[in-house]
Amino acid sequence: MALKNIYRAFVPMLTFVLVACGSPTPAAPAVAATTTPTTVPTPVPPTAEPPTAEAPTAEAPTAEPSTAEAEAPTPETAAEAPAAPAAPATELSFTPATYTDENGGFELDYPSDWTLDPSSQIGVRGGQALLLSPGTTLETLADGGTRVSITTYVWDPKNDIDAYVAQRKVAWDASGFAITREEQLQLADGRTAYVFVVNTPDQPTVTLLTTAGEDYLQIAGEGDAGLVEEIARTLRPLS
Repeated sequence: MALKNIYRAFVPMLTFVLVACGSPTPAAPAVAATTTPTTVPTPVPPTAEPPTAEAPTAEAPTAEPSTAEAEAPTPETAAEAPAAPAAPATELSFTPATYTDENGGFELDYPSDWTLDPSSQIGVRGGQALLLSPGTTLETLADGGTRVSITTYVWDPKNDIDAYVAQRKVAWDASGFAITREEQLQLADGRTAYVFVVNTPDQPTVTLLTTAGEDYLQIAGEGDAGLVEEIARTLRPLS
């Protein structure tokens, strides 16, 4: 009897639980959208702008010139005249003939109306050729004339132009000749040369000293000093 009463009391309760689980009460609408956040967002400063796509800069990009535009001459360039061929480094004051020394490996120019006295041996240490203006001889210098000697010397030490020049200066000084001008220069082939103007008892002479292979070369003249130096400076190696 007692068990029956417990059963009667338990059944209604079980039924109530089953009804409650099988028929849920409809859910209330979500309130997240209207819920006030607990953290107050930091206000955006007035100068800040909302993130947007980066706008192009106000300055338009520089367009690369086309090949045709790049090659087109500018007005200034178009107006320029084409470059003229380079003028000769030195224009001679005379119509030249050429003296050639095959043994010494050099040549130079002299006036074509002059007389050439070919190279001849002078002692055992050198040879000499003469260039003579009209009316001038080995012994006599004509009025207004010019005479140039081209002399090669065998002298030791070899390949030392500075030592040879020092020896020549000592010789001039010992003879009482005063050097009034001295200049060092480079010839067209890179050889070092020295030019001197020396006062002798008769008249000033112009002398160029340099090398010719292992020998030493002296080009010296009297008369028209400017013309002597002009001839000496045409010295060049054989091509």
